[in-house]
Amino acid sequence: MDKFKELLRTVLRFLVFLLPVIFIAIVSYIFYLKLTQYRVEKTQEDLVYFMQRVRDNYASPKYMDFNSDFIGYSEFLPLDVKIKQSDTGNEIYNRFGGKMIFSESPRTLAERKNYLYIRREEKMFKTQYNGLSAFMITFTDLKHRECVDMAMVDWKKYLPNFIGLEAAFISAREPYNGLERINYYLLTDNQNEEYQSADNGTVSRQPLSRWQAVTACGCLTDNCVVTLKFL
Repeated sequence: MDKFKELLRTVLRFLVFLLPVIFIAIVSYIFYLKLTQYRVEKTQEDLVYFMQRVRDNYASPKYMDFNSDFIGYSEFLPLDVKIKQSDTGNEIYNRFGGKMIFSESPRTLAERKNYLYIRREEKMFKTQYNGLSAFMITFTDLKHRECVDMAMVDWKKYLPNFIGLEAAFISAREPYNGLERINYYLLTDNQNEEYQSADNGTVSRQPLSRWQAVTACGCLTDNCVVTLKFL
């Protein structure tokens, strides 16, 4: 009987210690979910603002030198978006702490074919390249939940020029995930194309379902990426 009482006291002491820890963990997780939701919503607002500025100021039908350095100098983003100068130019930081990388991208099969052709020779590329008709924004260094929430957003609801997205995780075994498939496969006129690539990210023209997003965003730390593509 005494042994049972002693065991009971030990269990109770353990629970007294454990319950506050569990409570703090639950509160912290709820706070993290709310913070992530807030950051996703701020990202939506940022991109709506950005697209309006692009429409107002970027007259060219094609995007050329449409990179993070150019965007950083062009005042296309809200003032509270963090931009830092580095040895390679401006670096733009997303709401989650990683980077927001801008790059040009082909819009159609014909444009992809021509772009890949002139890229074969540096001289030919310099003389013939005049930009591409779509662009991408890549959000790097995302945690699992951040990646999932970004991949589930109905971006076309907010941004009519949205083409599609790619969600992926980067690892030592799969370092090429997250960019090539959305860049070269996700076009406006190749819905039935089978595109082979070392990139195993999940590409979609629609928001991912929760299960699709959880599977695509299989990172354990902050090594997930989401790339959005626009006209």
